[in-house]
Amino acid sequence: MLMLAVSTALVGGTALLLSSRLADGSVIQWLVGAYVIGFAEIVIVSLLLSPPSALSRWPMFGALLALFGGALLFCRPVRFPPFRAAAGSVRRVLRDPPVGIVALVVLGAVGYSIALGLFTPPNDQDALAYHLARAAFWTQQERIGYIPGAQDVRLDSFAPNGEIAMAFTMVTSGTGRYASLVELTAGLATAVAVCGIARRLGLGLRESVLSGLLFVTLPVVALQLSTGLNDVIVASLVAATAFFLLRGTTANLVLTGLSTALLVGTKLTGILALPGLALVAFSVRRHRPLAVLGVGAVAVGVGAYWYAFAHIEAGGAPGSISNERGGQAGVVTVLGLSIRLALDAVELPGAVGLDRLFYVAAAVVLAAIAFRSSGSLRERATWAAIACGLTLAPLVLVPAGSLALRASRKAFFELGRSDVGNLDADRSATKASPIFSWYGPLGVLLTLLACVLVVRAVRQRQLPGVALVLAAAPFLWIVLLAIAVPYWEWNGRYTMGGFALATATWGFALRVQPVAWAAAAVAALAVTLAFVHLHDRPSGLRLIEPTAERSVWREPDWTVQATDHPDLRAVLRFVDRNVPRDARIAIQPSVWPVRGYAQGELLAYPFFGRDLSRTVLLAESLRHAAAAKADWAILRGQSSAPCVRGWKRVFRYDVWSGFRRVASCG
Repeated sequence: MLMLAVSTALVGGTALLLSSRLADGSVIQWLVGAYVIGFAEIVIVSLLLSPPSALSRWPMFGALLALFGGALLFCRPVRFPPFRAAAGSVRRVLRDPPVGIVALVVLGAVGYSIALGLFTPPNDQDALAYHLARAAFWTQQERIGYIPGAQDVRLDSFAPNGEIAMAFTMVTSGTGRYASLVELTAGLATAVAVCGIARRLGLGLRESVLSGLLFVTLPVVALQLSTGLNDVIVASLVAATAFFLLRGTTANLVLTGLSTALLVGTKLTGILALPGLALVAFSVRRHRPLAVLGVGAVAVGVGAYWYAFAHIEAGGAPGSISNERGGQAGVVTVLGLSIRLALDAVELPGAVGLDRLFYVAAAVVLAAIAFRSSGSLRERATWAAIACGLTLAPLVLVPAGSLALRASRKAFFELGRSDVGNLDADRSATKASPIFSWYGPLGVLLTLLACVLVVRAVRQRQLPGVALVLAAAPFLWIVLLAIAVPYWEWNGRYTMGGFALATATWGFALRVQPVAWAAAAVAALAVTLAFVHLHDRPSGLRLIEPTAERSVWREPDWTVQATDHPDLRAVLRFVDRNVPRDARIAIQPSVWPVRGYAQGELLAYPFFGRDLSRTVLLAESLRHAAAAKADWAILRGQSSAPCVRGWKRVFRYDVWSGFRRVASCG
């Protein structure tokens, strides 16, 4: 922990120093620039340490210390933007009740996310299968590179920047416990960037701060802050790039290139953001687009370094998020997928059964506040009607969404496209999950309201056209997703960058005081209920609705990590109880992409242990396990004999067998 803290401080110090030279006097630009520079520093240092297999604690510390010393010399004399004055302004804004309430909600969400990340095991399938797994493999082999024996293309071919940052926490701390802090940091950075975008659109500090805070309360964002996923990282880089694009200085152009390169190198869905960011760029710089276009092209080329590496190493194109199904074809298909995705956004995560009554209670409280305020009876009644209407609107949204879904299904059945009409027909509107959820009721209500206000303001020439591009970003992301990616029930998180941009325009609606109060109430309820009834790691609290959810805080690691894979619970329990913490264990490599998982797949990350003390090897047979000098093996099938050439079977469950290396079977 100490080495992680010191190393992070060195990265932060270097980034703040260098960013001060590119801040143009703006505190927000200084902070967002420091985030991007720090992220780039971690990626570059990790890649440079990899060829000699020196990605370990002390070489990393030495490199970061040298960079910090160089930054001190380069940035003399050090001149930071007026941070104290900016902090004072933010403190005054926090005295506004809606802003203060949302700030407390964000503080609670961040605190609970830290607790989940530090004291409960990760159990998101993608994180266990490849996000955290590849970071742990890289830490084990002390280099960023191909993983021997891997048959899951996501481990080797997917863009690596997010996982490199997670590996940084593992290398410096010696444990995987702190990997979730990467997503948490990205979430806070996105909030600052959203605030900065709002300010550059001309919004006041109050509305800008409130917009940034509200982004953190959106269900899928808040629920990912404690995970080893990387969608919030993508959103942070999208928001940072858009923020830099809104100013035409050389410093902003440099930071635009850096953030774009990081975005392309973080996830394939980052590439989906490029058309939207290009629209932002051309909306702002219609008369001088060549400089931005040139910087963007170079940045995309640099950011695609891993795809080039994967192509050379594998002799083929890198894997993609659409490998499991064919690509999209036809206007009707794209239209159907766009409608289905848009309707997926209509949800109430965590608001199960009678717990929806909390929205009614919140509306009653707001009505009481309205009628106790000053002003005429008509003004107070109007205030109460707006605040209560928006607070109760989420209860109407879900039934309305269900009706719209039925209508769209019927239309596609009439067109002879039952394949489109039947997509995710039984989707839950209340399931709370960092992979499954969207952006809650505020994501729909405030986006639609802001779009109406921005369109009117742009038509009246009160706002630049870029405001409309930002407000409509979620719709663009949804259409691009429908074109490029087959439908899956978890696709909503891929639109996070678009919603981050739209959140920056919510301030045009939040200027109205009852709207701000309602947004604060809905945000508090949405994020609280999502955490209470979190599918992956439920709190165990029972509110109004009686539930049988078991608390994540009372379950052993193997039960939590097998939440969505109960067939692996017995395997993980056996390993936890019987395999020594410092053992070399060979496991069956998972295969992806495949059509279905009839025989099951092992999730690699749990086998490392919480402190990454086990050496995990990928092997398809006992012969391969022996060649890798493994002491233990968990393999599919294998011989039914209790002893096979120096291996003794000590466990068997379903298709899985556990073996221990022995001198003889006697």
